[in-house]
Amino acid sequence: MKLNKLTKGIILGLFVTSTPALALDTTAEAHGYLKSGLLLNSDGTRVNSLGLFTSYGKFRLGNEQNTKIELLPTVKLTTEEGTWAKVRANLTHETNCTSDWNCVDGDDHEIQYREGYVEMGGFAFAPESVFWAGKRYSSSNTSSHQYDWEYIQYNGTGGGVDKIDVGFAKMDVGVYAFTPDGENEAAPTDTSTQGYPEDLSLNVWFKKLGDTGLDFQLVAHTMEKSALRPNAPTNGIGLTGVYNFDDFYNITNGYSRITVQYGEGLAAGDSLGKNGWGYANVKDAKSTRVVFDGVANLNDSWELSTFAFYQKDSDYNPWDSYSTGTTGIDRDIYSIGVRPHNQITKNFAMQYEFGYEHVNEDIADGADGGFYKVTIAPTLMLETGFWARPQIRAFVTYAKWDDGAASKIDSGYTRDGDNDALNFGIQAEVWF
Repeated sequence: MKLNKLTKGIILGLFVTSTPALALDTTAEAHGYLKSGLLLNSDGTRVNSLGLFTSYGKFRLGNEQNTKIELLPTVKLTTEEGTWAKVRANLTHETNCTSDWNCVDGDDHEIQYREGYVEMGGFAFAPESVFWAGKRYSSSNTSSHQYDWEYIQYNGTGGGVDKIDVGFAKMDVGVYAFTPDGENEAAPTDTSTQGYPEDLSLNVWFKKLGDTGLDFQLVAHTMEKSALRPNAPTNGIGLTGVYNFDDFYNITNGYSRITVQYGEGLAAGDSLGKNGWGYANVKDAKSTRVVFDGVANLNDSWELSTFAFYQKDSDYNPWDSYSTGTTGIDRDIYSIGVRPHNQITKNFAMQYEFGYEHVNEDIADGADGGFYKVTIAPTLMLETGFWARPQIRAFVTYAKWDDGAASKIDSGYTRDGDNDALNFGIQAEVWF
């Protein structure tokens, strides 16, 4: 990364989005996120994160080697009548570039503009509704901090309306267009069709159904068949139900949620709960998932983050032989883990993490085995609590995996035939 170019890009982004508009009350603010650290093994060499499911998440404490910087300059414009507009950009730099819009590893993009959109609201005809257009993350995206995974993730360029009052619920409606990497210049199978294949999805959410903690989502996908992938699906449907508790599963203080997801076609496999990643599925792919995610406030000194998920796939075969294959395999995967947080003093805490992952692929020589990791992380902080940031964490992590799961582990750990690792490091994390 060339620091001068990165700095210039950040300054330009802040300047552009902070320019006042005439005859409007204008306010500006900037939020952001940063994580950066060093991850080494017992040989003193740099290593990558450990986990079985590279396309999903991993238990992150003591298990991150990348630097990520995310800046969110925001300007809000308000009229005397109370109507308003919010303009936001999202400027991101990450060591391992995974952005979907303008980032390809090795293309010298030091900053990715991952969002750029306008929201408007306060209109007399719909005082509570929020209208939006541009490149945006869905306001309904949901992630586990502990597992470092957005299991509900709808991103892209489009438009829609959030918080529509339909009586029995609040409804969000949005259309997202997502151009998968490699499809920008791909020709459709039907040569009489103009343009290029793109995942177009209609996303409908009903929030707080019947004034309860229940949310329900329906997403419908369509994508022109690409000549590169003649057996890929051209449509898909995804369903998600979420129950949000006011506490930790009615047991103690905190928060928690249970999420159930189903998808087929473009909405299955690695694209379950997402858009844009089903284009490499085979057309009969189907997936089901259940997620448990929460943090318990046990007392003044102890908090406990918990995460677990189970996913079952049929005809799962993305990325491998997707140009010619018509069927896939059956696969079962699950993870379960806890992260206790013990506040020793106001500025010092001990964090621990215990995580287990398992994969079973119903195919000859398929992966079948488990992986676990244990981390201890002394932590410096300014305030108290699991969510307090900034933090500086030193850590030691031990991980071990079955021989049957070795094919799912980064090759840097397995090239000498070992099936365990001892890692060390230090990391900073902050959001503001």
